[in-house]
Amino acid sequence: MSALDSPLRLQILLLLHTSPHVVHQIVSTLDKSQPLISQHLRVLKKSGLVDAVRAGREVVYTLAEPAVIDIIFQLADLATVRNTGTGEDELASRRLPDATSTTENGSSAGAAAIIDPPSDIRPSRDPGLVPFTPGPTRE
Repeated sequence: MSALDSPLRLQILLLLHTSPHVVHQIVSTLDKSQPLISQHLRVLKKSGLVDAVRAGREVVYTLAEPAVIDIIFQLADLATVRNTGTGEDELASRRLPDATSTTENGSSAGAAAIIDPPSDIRPSRDPGLVPFTPGPTRE
């Protein structure tokens, strides 16, 4: 979901998880400009993650989908696991083998086998390496 691809939007969601806020409260708490906060709130509202209710001259923003906070924490935990030494080993063990890994018989997975043709059908000169211009022949 592209609404979650901004660290500032994640901060806004975490802030709204604590309690409803109006724009100026978010601006002062996160120390960002009002137009920037309003732009991010528009994206969050359009994606359905935030609700906005007018209260007099102000608009109160609340978290519309509290489950998104669990997703944010799970992603943060995954990033933490990925950055630790033991977690990296755990994640690496779950990955599919890449093309450079070896199989049980010692050959590389996904590698091409190079097989020379038998010498009786092999040309004396490799036609693919050097352009060959036949010279005059004596008969």
